[in-house]
Order: sequence, then structure tokens, then C-alpha cells
Amino acid sequence: MSTQVRTTVAHGTTATPEERARLREDYVRERLPAARRRSGGAVMMVLVGIITAFFFPTTGGDYLLSYGAAATWIGLGIGFVLITALTLVTTSAAAREGLNSDLLTRGCGYGYAGSAVTALLYGATFVIYAALEGQILATSIEQVWGLPIGVWYVVVGLVFIPLTWYGMTQLSLTMWISFPIYLVLIVVAIVTALNRHGGFPAHLFNAVPPHAITGAAGVAGVLGGVAGTIGLNPLEFSDYARFAGPQAPRRRALLTVVLPYALMFFVAFPLGIFFTLITGQTNPGIYFVGLLGLGFGVVFAWVTQVRINLTNVYSGSVALSNVFTRALNWSPSRIVSVAVIAAGSVGLMFANILTHLLSFLEWDGIFLLSWVGTVVCDLLVVRRLMGLVRGRIECDRERLWLINPVGPVALALAVGTGSALHYAVSNVYIKDLAGFIAFGVAVVVHALLARATRGRYYVRN
Repeated sequence: MSTQVRTTVAHGTTATPEERARLREDYVRERLPAARRRSGGAVMMVLVGIITAFFFPTTGGDYLLSYGAAATWIGLGIGFVLITALTLVTTSAAAREGLNSDLLTRGCGYGYAGSAVTALLYGATFVIYAALEGQILATSIEQVWGLPIGVWYVVVGLVFIPLTWYGMTQLSLTMWISFPIYLVLIVVAIVTALNRHGGFPAHLFNAVPPHAITGAAGVAGVLGGVAGTIGLNPLEFSDYARFAGPQAPRRRALLTVVLPYALMFFVAFPLGIFFTLITGQTNPGIYFVGLLGLGFGVVFAWVTQVRINLTNVYSGSVALSNVFTRALNWSPSRIVSVAVIAAGSVGLMFANILTHLLSFLEWDGIFLLSWVGTVVCDLLVVRRLMGLVRGRIECDRERLWLINPVGPVALALAVGTGSALHYAVSNVYIKDLAGFIAFGVAVVVHALLARATRGRYYVRN
């Protein structure tokens, strides 16, 4: 769709101002109608934008140095299986029902107001991610134009407001336009690295750097590192999968789940192993500038970081729009939420978020895995296996209880258990796998509470 004033809606007529406003909303507070569905390929291109972020090669290189190549590959393989299975469950429901992650949550055992906490923390996660990627962008462009770094923080924060103005339509278009640039530059970087450093690294699958923790402990460490990704992405992918619709489920699953995750776990993360072995660096901002030169290196950084930050800002705006509705009884345009995220990310950049990120991400992984555990349990166990709740997933305020105790109580107990294990227990296996233990607690408690309440708090009679 064009971002011009004249916009054509699905049935071919010129949109009114009210219709254009609805198009910008992308139905963040209601079920997506069939007329707003898109092809699986369009959704896939947005999701591929997520995996082009510098985060993945950075952490891939860190895993190599910390746990060795063999443990990293095994951990990534296990992570791929887990995240694919969880995402197939959440995205199938989102595509079938036309619901984003927040609307899905409120109908899966949380109630109208009960999911406000998950939406708030989900939105906050993307504000922090937007600030992280934005700070990388700002520091890269500062190498070319020597204005004060604060100026670039503001520029980077504000540039995403117009880029996400028309929601999913503009997001998909930007991803298609930027992908060829990304592809050409990453190929050039790989070829240059091979030519400069004597060809393909011989120990890509079995390198053991000094002081690396190998074996089962190394695999556990890698799984602990990807816990946040395994918890976040099944919910984030649901925000986009709803646009693909319920048609051709196998093809949709291939394009919007299996293929993006295969690229994430077997290309994006391993690129970090490859470049770290060849260059001795883990920071893409350093080795891509060295391989591509300052100008193209900065262009590459901007292309990759803009792509990932568009999804950060979009997903965060969806979550915050729902928070405003329930917490403040205020239903602003999604663009207001985009502006809030932009302002918040600028503030965090000035606070140097890059140096204060680790402690939040450790706890956030526990929270996200607990949350996705309750939603997956509701979809598979409460609704299918137990049959306690039947029919479509309700998200309308008039049909829902204000709070359904099943989800919030299960979430609180799971997060509390996982946090206690991670921060108070010295055993390295338990600390690394605390998020997955929390996931198990969330599934069991959610199922038990749904059985105990006999599903009576899901839908008002």
C-alpha cells in the first residue's frame, strides 16, 4: 500500500480518512478481519528482518568463546526444535483467530485486565531492544559524521515514527526494499573474510577457545543464553502470523515459522561463529567495518539495525496500545504508542543501555518463558486435551471476566520459582535452565488451576 494520502482498501475503493486511520491501527485492539490478511511471503519478509540484527552474530561469537563450537551447535539445534514447536502452537492460533499476542493472552486464561501486566512488560522489552539497537546505530553513524552522540540518539529515535506510520503494510515494503542491500553486503563481507584469512575456518564445528566451558555444561549455558529468544519469539511471531490467515496452514507454517527459525539458528547465530574464528572479534560493528570499509560498514550497520528496530517499534506499539486501553481507559492511535517507544528508547540511549542490559535480559527470559508456557498450555491442554473451554478464543471486553485467576497466578508462581532458582542457587545447570524450569511450572500450574476452576472464568455467561 502506498503511504500517500490516497490509499486503496481491499475492495478497491478509495479510503476515507477514517479508513486510513484504521489502516494505521492494524487492528491492535480487535480481531483482524479476513479482508486485511496478507500472503505468507509478505509476513515472512518481515520476520526475516528480525534475524538480520547484529544481536545474533554477536551472541553466536560470544557462545563460541564461552562454550566452544560443539556445545554451541548442539545448543542451537535444541533451541531450534523448542522454539519451532512453541511458535507453531501460538502462530496457528493467531492466524486462525486473527489475534495478536496480547489479545491471544487475554483469552487464554488471563481475562480483560489480567493480561495488562504481560502487555506492559512485553512493551517494555521492545523499548529496551529498540534503545539497544538504536544506540548501535547512533555510534556507527557518529564514525562518519562527528556531531555530538546525543544528536544521533534523537535522530535514531525519531526516524522510526514515520517508518512505522502505516503499520504492517509499510513494514513489509521496507523489508523488501532493504533485503537486497543486506544480502549483497553480507555476501561481500563473507567473501572478503575468506580471501583475507586463508579460506574457510577449519574448526567451525569443533573449535575450543581458551577457558571455554564445554560438554553438557556448555550446552546448558547456550540454552540459558537463548532462553529469552525462545520465550519472546513465539509471541512476537504471533503479532505478524495473524496477517497470514488460516489458509494453507502447512505453507504458512513453513514461511512464517520454520524457514525464519532455520535462518536464525543455522545462519544468523553461526555467522557469529564464522566471523569470530576468522577475525578474532565478536563485535559486528568492528569486523564488518574492517571487511567492508568504513562507508559500506556503516551502511550495512544501518540496514541491519533499521530492519530489526522496525519490528521492535511495531511490536512494542501493539502491546502499549492495549496497555493504554486497559490501564488508563484511553484508546489513542497506535502512532501515539510508537512515539512513546521512540521517546523511551532515546532516554535509555542517553542512560547508556548497552552497559546495563544483562541483568534485565536474564530475568526477562524467565518471564517470557513463563508467559509463553501459560499460553501454550491453554491452547493445547486446557482447550484440546481437557476440553474445559470450547469455541473461539474470546477477546472482547463484554465477553470476558475482568481477571481470570488461572493465567496470572500460574505466571506469578512460575516467574517467582524461576527467579529464585536463577539468583539464589549456585548450581550452574539450575541457573542456566531456570527459565525452562519456570516454563514447566507455568504449564503445570496453569492446567491445574483451569481444572480446579472448571474454566468458569474464561467467558461470561
